[in-house]
Amino acid sequence: MQLLFSLVFLWLFPYVAADAFTLPTQKNAARGEYSLSVVSMKPLVELETKLIQNLDDYATALEHKLQILRRHIAEMRVENEQAQRNVTLYLSHPLSAFALIRRLHSDWPQWRQYMAEPVGRAQLRNFDALQGALPTQMDLQDACNGIVRIQEIYGLQERHIYEGRLAGIQYNTSMSTDDILAVGQHLSSTQNGTEAIPWLQEVRRRLRNQTKDPNEPLVVDKSEVLWLLAETYIKSKHYAEALPILDIALKDKTADAVFLRRREEVQQLIAKERSTILDNHKPKDDPRLAEFKQRCRSRGSLSSLHCSYNFSTTPFLRLAPLKMELLGQHPYVVVYHDVLSDSEIAGIIGMAEQRMARTATIAQPNRTSWPTRTAMGAWLKRSSNALTQRVARRVVDMSGLQLEGSERMQVINYGIGGHYITHKDWFTHAPTVMGNRLATVLFYLTDVEQGGATVFTKAQHKVLPRRGTALFWYNLHTDGEGDWSTAHAACPIIVGSKWVLTQWIRERSQIFIRPCLQRTSAGD
Repeated sequence: MQLLFSLVFLWLFPYVAADAFTLPTQKNAARGEYSLSVVSMKPLVELETKLIQNLDDYATALEHKLQILRRHIAEMRVENEQAQRNVTLYLSHPLSAFALIRRLHSDWPQWRQYMAEPVGRAQLRNFDALQGALPTQMDLQDACNGIVRIQEIYGLQERHIYEGRLAGIQYNTSMSTDDILAVGQHLSSTQNGTEAIPWLQEVRRRLRNQTKDPNEPLVVDKSEVLWLLAETYIKSKHYAEALPILDIALKDKTADAVFLRRREEVQQLIAKERSTILDNHKPKDDPRLAEFKQRCRSRGSLSSLHCSYNFSTTPFLRLAPLKMELLGQHPYVVVYHDVLSDSEIAGIIGMAEQRMARTATIAQPNRTSWPTRTAMGAWLKRSSNALTQRVARRVVDMSGLQLEGSERMQVINYGIGGHYITHKDWFTHAPTVMGNRLATVLFYLTDVEQGGATVFTKAQHKVLPRRGTALFWYNLHTDGEGDWSTAHAACPIIVGSKWVLTQWIRERSQIFIRPCLQRTSAGD
């Protein structure tokens, strides 16, 4: 019966991935995907280029119509000014009088029609054709979550993010008022809406000096910001802070019934209920999340063991040994340096870019408000071509293990604040046919400017992404039981594009290479 279950499991879930399993999914138009990886956002740059050109074409059409109007107005004004100088003399001439009557009867209705003709019909059609490719509300929410995740995990101050100072490095990119408002609006809708307050207060501060014409497009409405800020205070029962905000709004909207009614309701709430004191201290984190934050904020691991050349795992290494750095014995974690060339990396990414889809996880408990993983991924067969076959052989050289019965290689690209919370690669209940995940090989395909480290939360290792390197570790003890000390996580990307390739290695093919042995100590 157990064998039957395993065969059915294999048929339903042929490519089981990390943290219980990650299933390759198809693109889902109902849910945003742009912000989940840098590669999926690339088309947005070209999309904005087309939209800008389309708007420029619209402006050109307006300017063309304006030029026609200016030219005719100048001609009409010359004729009208001649009539104004001596009306009687002008009208005494039959041709002048006739021309006046004809113009008023025939020309001006046509001018009225010309004024009514819409400008930019072609540009509107172009925009409608492109509109389906615009990011959705879900895309915007995912992007906001990414910014908030960077702030929370690394403990950044809001004002530093506004100014483009990220984790101590000042960039020449900062946040606009509209950007800050979008994050504030998103946070105000979450369970702990008080996190929105500093973002909305910054928008309010910037709007004090706003000099834009209120009739222009894209102008932030001060009263709407004040309303949202007041509602955020009210939601968290900070009534005393909400009342003066409403009073400020009523200076510009003295007769607005909605604001007046809300102010009266707040006064009643102050009289009936005790107003909560605004506390800047956030609730205590779940222990797993607190550990995740601590590891991501720590400095990178320095090997306390040694570096060497691996000559012995396979016969081929006697000719071309691999540079190996041993990070730890319990669990056994190794960094291999310079194991992929630039051309190999470019080839792998090029293959994956054509197959990217949202990664989904079915998994262990996640007590955070975030998804388990935010990324896009692609599955590559080891037999696809000479490149993938070569990478597979390198995995064998590094690990000394066989890949028969193991999942395909998975290539992942992370986006805004892309992360993967603490998880394990082995299964609590492993399918009998394939066996459990004995080991993991994780290749780094890119450098990452800031963030994106792999952290082993129990073993206290932190490995920064470095192009061409690979991590190797065993997930199981020698007796086949899962090793909880291999729990690891991917810290959020701050700045950069992180590409990784993962190959999980199943235990069943290793029966003669690494037989199941009794544990001699807690660390084995």
